Amino acid sequence: MRFPVYSGEVIKLDKNGGMMDWFRIRHKGIGQFSYVFQRLSGVVIVLYLYLHYIVLSNLLRGPVTYNQIVTSITYGPDDLFIVFDVLLALVIFYHGGNGLRLALNEMGIGLKHNKLFFIVFEGISMVALILFLYYAWKFVAVG
Repeated sequence: MRFPVYSGEVIKLDKNGGMMDWFRIRHKGIGQFSYVFQRLSGVVIVLYLYLHYIVLSNLLRGPVTYNQIVTSITYGPDDLFIVFDVLLALVIFYHGGNGLRLALNEMGIGLKHNKLFFIVFEGISMVALILFLYYAWKFVAVG
């Protein structure tokens, strides 16, 4: 069996597909989309945290070394650092909104209206992202 088959309350997946089944979205709904992107956003956040710790650990070598590393990261005509910060904020807000929805689902809230809850929580998190970016931009533009 290649695609998930609905049998009662359990969705059985092909055991041979492994993680590649995450990316086969044909015949799957918004639940599969949220499943895949929840895990991918979690991996991105963890990788960012490790990279952040590596960069911050250079403070132990002194402020001069740290400033050299930060300058090398943010050097260039187009400051890609800002772009990556915006993408990181997008990932974090998506992950948080979907995580709240999943926590409510675990408590039995919103199971019958899963698609609606996904849209509402992601809408709220995207509005919060826009507010965050607005105030962050004001801070960056002034500083």
